[in-house]
Amino acid sequence: MKALRLLFPNTTKRSPAKKPSFAPLFTDETQFISLIHASKSIKHLQQIHAQIILHQQFSNTRIVTQLISSSSFQKNFINYALSIFRHSKNPNLFLFNSLIRALADNSYYMSSISYFLLMLRSGIRPNSLTFPFVLKSTSALQEGWLGMEIHTEILKLGLLHDRFVLLNLVDMYAKVGLLDSASQLFDESSQWGEDARSTLLCNVLINGFCKVGNWGKAVELFEGMPEKYVSTWSSLINGLMEAGEINKAMDLWISMEERDVVSWTTMIHGFSQNGHQEKALSMFFKMLEEGVKPNDHTIVCVLLACAKAGALETGVRIHDYILNNGLTLKKGITSALVEMYAKCGSIENASHVFDITEDKDLRTWSAMIWGCAINGYLHKALEFFNKMKSTGIKPDGVVFLAILTACSHAGNIQKGLDFFEKMKKEYSIVPTMKHYAM
Repeated sequence: MKALRLLFPNTTKRSPAKKPSFAPLFTDETQFISLIHASKSIKHLQQIHAQIILHQQFSNTRIVTQLISSSSFQKNFINYALSIFRHSKNPNLFLFNSLIRALADNSYYMSSISYFLLMLRSGIRPNSLTFPFVLKSTSALQEGWLGMEIHTEILKLGLLHDRFVLLNLVDMYAKVGLLDSASQLFDESSQWGEDARSTLLCNVLINGFCKVGNWGKAVELFEGMPEKYVSTWSSLINGLMEAGEINKAMDLWISMEERDVVSWTTMIHGFSQNGHQEKALSMFFKMLEEGVKPNDHTIVCVLLACAKAGALETGVRIHDYILNNGLTLKKGITSALVEMYAKCGSIENASHVFDITEDKDLRTWSAMIWGCAINGYLHKALEFFNKMKSTGIKPDGVVFLAILTACSHAGNIQKGLDFFEKMKKEYSIVPTMKHYAM
């Protein structure tokens, strides 16, 4: 981060801002953008990319912006989005915003900040769509000093009154532990009217106070709200659960007059995170009895609770509920199903769910490899590991930990050492204490 300290002060002395301008509309622009939005894989995007170049449309920043955004949605292909950007001549505000968001959304926080600085050095003036993702990266990096510098830049550009920018700025301060700055911003926002002090802004600050254990301040803010929405109740309950204050969260839950799927899911997730799996499962079935339909996040939370509790029979009931109620088997749900069956010892059912999953991401592969590892199937774990690599998905530290676990359970120390070295040398993954413990 020293490099950032050296770079950031220079951003105040930059050439006049360039006004973003798009190239004139091309005949095929709408068609290309429609194709990009309809693409379902990186291979499709690469084919469209080739046609864009052949039709001499690569100078059209509308098309290139959409290409960068869509390619960043494909896991493990952020380098492709970077390549597109680097081959763009004279990238403008829209291209920079697209890449900064892509990097932040894919957890490349340092790179997101670096391209923001490059944007400033290039004389391009950020707008209200730039800062939320820069602030997201700052929060993830836990660099409060950098957040203050960005705050100054926001003030210079007169963007603090933008509700989305303000929300993310308060959120950043709360997440890096600078609650005084977050509170000051919140208090100052009252000067701009009640619209500025949105429910979301209150929720962010309540979560921040709960995170540092300042219940008094969180409750004071909550009680001072003229109108308490269900989302606000859920935010306070979530904050209490994250801090392990289960009884306080339960008291608040009981006092709620209205509950939605988010508040139910918050309780289920909170119980599970605090080791109360049976209460989490009981809460789920009580929710169904009261006629509240679960969403994807609810299903994932309750399946993971089954996995932690080893509750195979309950997991099967939930799987049946998913199938009988027409819920789509999305990535998160399929990964949770695989993990639930595997951790409950039903590797056959885990394999079945895995096999019928069409679009497998790193999390899905990881769940299957872990399932084989904890059930003593070293050969199968290695088989899935190699299949995953053949699809172009690179293993991470979690996957390697699963392989090391499988080797350890099988007593194959040498193979475990081989994979340990491969992890460091071929994939540049820094071992953690868990890797060394294997």
